[in-house]
Amino acid sequence: MIGTGIFTSLGFQVGDLPSGFAIIALWIVGGICAMCGALSYAELAAALPRSGGEYHFLREIYHPSLGFLAGWISATVGFSAPVAIAAMPFGTYLAEIFPSINPLVAAMAAVWIVTVVLLCDLRLGSAFQIGSTVLKVTLIVLLIGAGFYINKTQPISFWPMKGDGGLIASTPFAISLYWVMYAYSGWNASTYITGEIRNPRRNVPLSLALGTLIVIVLYVCVNAVFLRTTPAAEMIGKQQVALIASTHI
Repeated sequence: MIGTGIFTSLGFQVGDLPSGFAIIALWIVGGICAMCGALSYAELAAALPRSGGEYHFLREIYHPSLGFLAGWISATVGFSAPVAIAAMPFGTYLAEIFPSINPLVAAMAAVWIVTVVLLCDLRLGSAFQIGSTVLKVTLIVLLIGAGFYINKTQPISFWPMKGDGGLIASTPFAISLYWVMYAYSGWNASTYITGEIRNPRRNVPLSLALGTLIVIVLYVCVNAVFLRTTPAAEMIGKQQVALIASTHI
């Protein structure tokens, strides 16, 4: 669930939403939407404890043909497109650190390397998934800790100010929410492997709700750190927000 969206979205929000409160509210609203989806899927997973996600739910509740269509849409668009979108910022970040690297080549290489690792061996793939998740969460927690520890901060307030209500009701807020929802995508992942989880009626709903809640807290805190430590002018229109923020932490 934790992907590149959290490290790239803020640069396209601070220009249209010049308010710390509005941006934090944006990520909280997105988190609430994700949690609503997670709780809905939790009920479905508890009632229909088999692998497949939307494919299985639609197949059992409505008709096998709808499940078939959902499965094909997920395979051709729902999974492949987010993988490509997530890989491209990875290539961009890598190219910023190593200028001689082609971002597109780096992104494609990352996708193929991960694919080969997951195809080679089940245990290796499982270890890779667990290791990469632990590494991401650890780095994010360290980033949050360092960001709140430093004393040199930007003149920004996370309390509601005059005009924030208009920003929250504005078109830019709604457009930004689309990208926030992309960053939260993956809240339903547990339902695809329900059949491989012990006591799925209990553990799948628990993983959906608890996992989504943890990500909401991390995402809100990360954005607060970015806004607290980094001048907004440096982030506007930039994709490498985390890299820019790291120079101020």
